[in-house]
Amino acid sequence: MRARLLLAFFGIAAFAVVAAAAGIYAFREVGGRLDVVDARIPTTLSALELSRSAERIIAAAPALLAATERTRRDEVKAELAAEIERLNGKLRELEQERAQALPLGRIEPLVSSLTANLADLENLVARRLEASQRIATLRRGVFQTNDETQRLLAPWLEVVGSEIDALVEARNATPRGRGDQAPRLASLIELQALMQSAQAEVSAVADMLAEASTTDEPSRLRILVFQLDLALRDLESTAAGLDPKLRPLFLEQVAKLRAFTDGANAIAKAREQELALVGEGRELLAGTRRLSAQLTHAVDELGSAAKGDIGEAIRAALSVQQLSTHALVVVVAMSLVTSVLIVWLYVGRNIVRRLTALSDSMLAIAGGRLDAPVAVKGADEIAAMARAVEVFRRNTLERDGFEIANKYKSHVLASASHDLRQPLHALNLFVAQLRAESDPEERKRLVPRINAAVSSMNELFDALLDMSKLDAGVLQPNPSEFPIEPLLTRMETTFADTAREKGLRLSVVTSSAWVRSDFVLLERILLNLVSNAVRYTKHGGVVVGCRRRGGELRIDVCDSGPGIPKEQQRKIFGEFVQLGAASSERRGGLGLGLSIIDRLARLLEHPLEVNSRVGGGSRFSITVPLAVPRSESTEAPASIAPVTDPARGKRIVVIDDDALVLDGMADVLRSWGCEVVTAGSGEAALAELTAQRHKPDLIISDYRLADGKTGIDAIERLRGEWGAAIPAFLISGDTAPERLREASASGYHLLHKPVTPLRLRAMVNQLLKGHEAADGAGPPIRRPAAARRPASWPR
Repeated sequence: MRARLLLAFFGIAAFAVVAAAAGIYAFREVGGRLDVVDARIPTTLSALELSRSAERIIAAAPALLAATERTRRDEVKAELAAEIERLNGKLRELEQERAQALPLGRIEPLVSSLTANLADLENLVARRLEASQRIATLRRGVFQTNDETQRLLAPWLEVVGSEIDALVEARNATPRGRGDQAPRLASLIELQALMQSAQAEVSAVADMLAEASTTDEPSRLRILVFQLDLALRDLESTAAGLDPKLRPLFLEQVAKLRAFTDGANAIAKAREQELALVGEGRELLAGTRRLSAQLTHAVDELGSAAKGDIGEAIRAALSVQQLSTHALVVVVAMSLVTSVLIVWLYVGRNIVRRLTALSDSMLAIAGGRLDAPVAVKGADEIAAMARAVEVFRRNTLERDGFEIANKYKSHVLASASHDLRQPLHALNLFVAQLRAESDPEERKRLVPRINAAVSSMNELFDALLDMSKLDAGVLQPNPSEFPIEPLLTRMETTFADTAREKGLRLSVVTSSAWVRSDFVLLERILLNLVSNAVRYTKHGGVVVGCRRRGGELRIDVCDSGPGIPKEQQRKIFGEFVQLGAASSERRGGLGLGLSIIDRLARLLEHPLEVNSRVGGGSRFSITVPLAVPRSESTEAPASIAPVTDPARGKRIVVIDDDALVLDGMADVLRSWGCEVVTAGSGEAALAELTAQRHKPDLIISDYRLADGKTGIDAIERLRGEWGAAIPAFLISGDTAPERLREASASGYHLLHKPVTPLRLRAMVNQLLKGHEAADGAGPPIRRPAAARRPASWPR
């Protein structure tokens, strides 16, 4: 390979010698004419500069008319002045050099006319900017008046609303026939409606004034003036029904708004003047374009003349050949020397060395050393081969990493599943007992326990999702202050039947202490500890209790199990380590429970201790900071007037491609008095609603639907068909970050499966109440996605 490369470079040198001989003959024919080139090049360069200046002037004229600020207008004006001065300077240079040979007579009057036209355009832009600034000032005054009016009406609405609530409560608490406040209540309700109408009308007037300040259509401007006059008359009529104390203040604000429609401060008149200036500017710009076209044509003629001079100069440059003969001989000699240097430096010290290094790397990778470095610098064929080898090496490393990750994931899933078995087992026992029990009281007693077990499973699913974030390092504790007693009671509820089934005594000693921690993560730790205690204890019992230690509370989980040897007490917190090594002791999982406990405890900064003796049982303890108990009122809540259920009687569309989920959601919603329309896709929902000829009140959709479609597509399809901002939210079991970002960008609320009926009803009521409030305040306004972020729901 080295010999072939050397021969190739020597061949290149030989061709260089032949080319030099031909060049010597050609240069001999063009020698002696460089003086012509010297005389023509400056003139040609000046012509090219003149052409460029003309093009920049033509391009800057529209920018001057489009300027929206004085600073921008001044910048463009300065640029135009500099370019015109530069253009005139180039014209003077050409006149001094060769005026008789270039068509300069047509350009000078065109430049003068264009300069005058641009001066007129500058003056017009100045007047338009003044008009725009005046309109902006008036618009700010409109918005300020609107805000003042809203702040004026808001306290009155709050007072009237409070009086209405008080009258309703008093009326419900007073027997019929005594002190009937119906007339007063009706008067207050009418006043409230009148003030709310006034709020909406003031906002509408402000919106129309804002539109009048920005519209580009004179016909629309006249319509807005007429509508504004009608709206202000309605406001003056509305003021007659307001409270005598409020009426003069409200009429004062109405007068301020009327000042923006009539007289010197009329926004519509100012906008009409601005539109007239814009039209005049367009006519000036059209004239500028005509002058620009003529100037461009003249400059093109100048460019053609310059090209002719360049061609003549190039032909004259052939005379330099005779003078360059000796230089060409030197170049040929240098080409031979360069060829030798290329062979020595490039071929020997670069190509051969790189190929040798690449060969060594390939042999190392083939031998199993995947960490061997591969040099991939450069853009030639050797670098391309090196990049291919590097891709192969990385793919092999990634494949090995994926195999390890898959094995680890399988182990983690198998281990985490054992934490769900206890509440699931308890749920199975409760359901079996519920089927066999005929006593209504006993069946009623079982229902709360079933709910508790189901709730425990739901929270465990949420906790398992959080555990997947531990490896990614994105799980952040959410500390709060709460009593420890409910957490301990939940331990007893979850594991009581399992312990009783094994013949164990499960004792949970409650405490009135309050702690500061993350409730979900602390519960996850205790669930794992109690689960392990019950699983590995064959005789005796398990005790869960608390001890105060200064400003901390130590939670102990004690059992009478086989105990753990001292030398293994730290190993049990490693991954894939089980307490019982013998096959007879393995009861499911791969030994990740205590590892998860240890990592969560370190994340919460709660010290974790283990004290065990072989044959004497074990005690696992976690220390939590104490918190000051908050006083909780034990008085019965005051009688509250019944509130209308916003969901009752509403038509709700449920979209999900899972038939079981559809049936479950439909049954729950119907139990709340809703009319439910179910569908497996957005198209099916649209067909069903079209057949019924009814607009839905709420849309609930699963995020992932069949055929790669999403719930967002289905909701937008239904909204587009009915032409209304129908309340809607999404439900999903997908927790991938990409899905969360897509749902957040859509602006729809998102609930994660499994969704409890309580959480579902809270979301339904929230959206329906918000939609009714928006309908009462005026036409709905679609907010941007950033303002419609989904609410954060507690677990």
